Amino acid sequence: MMISREIKKSVLIPIVFFSWFKFPLSLKELRRYLWQAELSEADIAAYLKELPHVRCEGGWVWRGELWGGRATQVNLSAQLWRKVHRWRWLFSQVPFISEVCVSNTLAYDNATSNSDIDLLIVAQTGRIWIARAYLILLLNLFKLRVRSTAKFGKFSPEFFVSEKALNIQSLALTKDYYLSYWLADLVPIWPDGEHHKFRQSNNWVAGQLPIAWRSPKLRKCRYSKPSFFRWLIEKILAGKLGDKLETEAYYRQKKIIDKNILRLGINPSVITTRDIIKLHFNDRRAEVSENIEQALNDLASKTK
Repeated sequence: MMISREIKKSVLIPIVFFSWFKFPLSLKELRRYLWQAELSEADIAAYLKELPHVRCEGGWVWRGELWGGRATQVNLSAQLWRKVHRWRWLFSQVPFISEVCVSNTLAYDNATSNSDIDLLIVAQTGRIWIARAYLILLLNLFKLRVRSTAKFGKFSPEFFVSEKALNIQSLALTKDYYLSYWLADLVPIWPDGEHHKFRQSNNWVAGQLPIAWRSPKLRKCRYSKPSFFRWLIEKILAGKLGDKLETEAYYRQKKIIDKNILRLGINPSVITTRDIIKLHFNDRRAEVSENIEQALNDLASKTK
């Protein structure tokens, strides 16, 4: 069977990506994550034998020698999801936020014994730093925020965007596979379990992951109404007082973040503007892309 190199790449990219995170895929999952292509599971199964270093065993597909135990990952993920649902009410207390999503490993149920709960938060334009300050205050109050290397089950609010900056395509690296898969698997948890404006504003990912993009991961989350306390704070801080506090919150938090870059930064990708707060002190996107490109080069060298 003659298979084009582009089709092989479409199948190989998700295998390499998720194998990097020690997460083997079922054929159904592999089909969902195909890169810039749509194929049937039967076709994918037939194509796998054409891919170098790819293994298919017990219904799972991965590349390399490492086997990621899915049973353990699923059980740990279930624990974290129960915690997410137990604490969803907290977001109803935070002024100026409009959407909260779970991202990264928990979003695709790949939790480990030291996984935290990564969050993407959409906030009102002009109040993003106040929203972050309130959320961090509440998470610290209930001892729910990641504060050390022992981070299992702790919340990590590392990515905020304002309603003015919903399209984050400009943040993508060249061949940024990581960002595309990250966006495709965002799981909304507040105010309900439905995707809202953020996903719609990043529809460019549909060209990268057509099947995953039109079949988003959703969980049942009953609509959570903002609290009276939140409504009151938003009314009080709607005008010039809020503008002044937003500026103060921005400079105070940015000063702390700048210090943390020096203290924690390994390969930092940190953005602190009035519309985007991105706090990744060890950004692995370039490393993941390089790993995938090496695999594609290996494929090319073995393709006649």
